[in-house]
Amino acid sequence: MKKVNTMVLLLMLSFSLMSFSCTTNNKPKAIYVDVVNTLKQYVGEYEYEAEGIIINIYTKKKENDTKLYLNSLGEGESELIAIGEHKFSFKTEEEVKVEFRKAENGVFNELMLIQPDETFKAVRLGIDDLTTIDEKLKERDFSGVILVVQNDSILFNKAYGRKNSQENGMIDLNTVFDICSITKQFTSAGILKLSMQNKLAVTDKLSKYFDAVPDDKKNITIHQLLTHSSGLTAGIGGDYDTITEAAFLNQVFSSELISPVGTAFNYSNMGYSLLGLIIEKASGMDYEAFLNLEIFKPSKMNHTGYIIPDWKNNEVANGFLEGTEAKKPNEENWSEQGPYLNLKGNGGILTRASDLLLWSQAIRDHTVLDEATTSKYLYPHFEYNGGNAHYGYGWGIANNDLENKLVRHAGASDLFASDMWMYPNKGITIIVLSNTLDLYTLSIAKRISNFLLAE
Repeated sequence: MKKVNTMVLLLMLSFSLMSFSCTTNNKPKAIYVDVVNTLKQYVGEYEYEAEGIIINIYTKKKENDTKLYLNSLGEGESELIAIGEHKFSFKTEEEVKVEFRKAENGVFNELMLIQPDETFKAVRLGIDDLTTIDEKLKERDFSGVILVVQNDSILFNKAYGRKNSQENGMIDLNTVFDICSITKQFTSAGILKLSMQNKLAVTDKLSKYFDAVPDDKKNITIHQLLTHSSGLTAGIGGDYDTITEAAFLNQVFSSELISPVGTAFNYSNMGYSLLGLIIEKASGMDYEAFLNLEIFKPSKMNHTGYIIPDWKNNEVANGFLEGTEAKKPNEENWSEQGPYLNLKGNGGILTRASDLLLWSQAIRDHTVLDEATTSKYLYPHFEYNGGNAHYGYGWGIANNDLENKLVRHAGASDLFASDMWMYPNKGITIIVLSNTLDLYTLSIAKRISNFLLAE
């Protein structure tokens, strides 16, 4: 089962329905637009409701708001070139066009995405209250748990759907889910905890921890692994493939870099598995045992881990793929220490929503990481997508210098989807866990935050 690389591939997932045929020749001819005043009427968030996809249309202040861009869920962007009245084309793809319709009060309310095979309509995203969001989740047969807290007050905490076909198989607030790539924030926190203990430094190079590192990779630093700027590829093999440490390292070190070290953002599960190994070498402990001792226990997260928690027979949710029930994640091909290295350190941690809330509180209260280290943890270290997105240490960061600073990470596999959003300055935490992969799941936190930030 191949895990989805959330931070990079969400855009590909979102647009997989659109069957792009990418060409770089015969680019559309730009026409004149009264740029600043005209572009404002298009800017906003639009929803392709059938799939729950949110499309963001925006400009950039550093370009004096003179260019229009489109992206989905904040992952990747395409510049739009004006080709007619309220009509645009992707800069690198003339066959894919965007047309804005239904102007009202100075803004457009519909976006038509037009491509040779099909046309999709997205409607400007409104602001729903929590009751309306709840109703829509029920209408879509959402399966999972949602927890929303502001300043330690629970605003929303509900469970939906089935965790499996066993007796008492309905999801409840204590159901345990595979959180997929949200695991990376725990790996990052583990690395920073070791830096606090003076057992490593983020400037350390791979060659300090591994033998026979080839020349093209020996200068990769821990910082670059943390920020996905190492140049390493996404990963090797399937999540549940049996692989030894020696075989894993051999494949990592023999792989080709996809960009020069430190120059570009390339989401890498492989890099975070290396970080898991570095935690083991620097601490002298197994990866999960270290996280349990230094992160989960101090945060009172007693229901988080791979194999250490004493999972009850029916506590862990099964994933569902197109209605078909799969194994529980911990019933897959794991070793006695949990998953093998294609997954270990980069994904697969099992937890429940209430434990993730405890983790957000531990971050806020500096329970695990001191204040200075927390600042490094939640800092936008690496810019990508032309400055539209930033990555910290295991987190995506937006609006860093604003009151509504956002710290978030999502995760997805064939069977599970998860999303965790924190607004540190607003005291808001939004947690979404699901045992099905539905793109709508990855828009829920955005809908909730729109409502909370509008209050």
